[in-house]
Amino acid sequence: MSTQIPDPTHHLTPVDRTPVDGAPDDRTPVDRSDRRRWLQLLLGIILFFVAEFALVIPMILWSALAQVDVVAGPAPSWTMLAGGCFGALVALGGFRLIVGPIGRSPGLALRGRGKLAELATGLVIGTLLISISVGLIALLGGYQVSGFSPSPQLLVPLALGVGAGFVEEILFRGILVRIFDAWLGSWAALALTSVLFGLMHLTNQGASLTSALGLVIEAGVLLGAAYLLTRRLWLAIGIHIAWNTVQAGVYSSDVSGTGAQHGLLAAQQDGPAWLTGGSMGVEGSLVTVLVGLVAGVIMLVLAVRRGHMLPRVAAEGRAAGRAGRRHPERVGA
Repeated sequence: MSTQIPDPTHHLTPVDRTPVDGAPDDRTPVDRSDRRRWLQLLLGIILFFVAEFALVIPMILWSALAQVDVVAGPAPSWTMLAGGCFGALVALGGFRLIVGPIGRSPGLALRGRGKLAELATGLVIGTLLISISVGLIALLGGYQVSGFSPSPQLLVPLALGVGAGFVEEILFRGILVRIFDAWLGSWAALALTSVLFGLMHLTNQGASLTSALGLVIEAGVLLGAAYLLTRRLWLAIGIHIAWNTVQAGVYSSDVSGTGAQHGLLAAQQDGPAWLTGGSMGVEGSLVTVLVGLVAGVIMLVLAVRRGHMLPRVAAEGRAAGRAGRRHPERVGA
């Protein structure tokens, strides 16, 4: 049984462009007319670290208040969720500033109708992918459920999902993929940012080159493909939020070595690391890598069919010039 993925780009304004091979015009919602890309890149990296700090501000404030006896005890889980939401708002606000007044871009990565539909679709896809992965691992004997034991720390996985879903997607897909796509072309941008995404997670506890390679293949390709398919961030953000939240909040699995295992199910993971994922959680499993890769390839096939996998901007301009010489009647139309 096949599932047809709805087209989340139908509401965007098309751009008339003649493909490199001279085929009939392929109208897509892609706009790469933004400026000051080097400055956007620099500010985007700075924004990432600012937003990462914003994630922990509520917990820092709680600790400061505890020092003067205004509050008592360690920071509760809701402070992590507040931090995730605050970090997301900082990332969104900074991104709008970078692509708008600075980059002079129409901001198609966030704007347009259907944002909630794309976000909801991403949440569903992320939930299905991690659930399919856990189910397959269980069938192979690597995951066993012993009961239902909701943790009082259930807000922690949601905080990880919201924080990473917005902050990491805005940097890697909203800034890096978008800019490298203009400089290098879509395929090179996807490959480069996938590698960078995996390398960033090498700093996580228990991470290894093998686990980083798995993230390159499953998450880097999957989330990059989600952006290139829609040319917006909402689908990728939804997938990322659900991936983290459901992995820890439902299946009680670690998330990228963060130690978040506060789920609804009491479960044990037993078996070789290639099956269970080891300290990286089920996302480190070879099973999950293959599931994420298959989903990413499907999205890339759809992106190719919609004409969203493009050459670098300079090459595209030369191709348009050649097409204009072959079809002079189109010039000035």
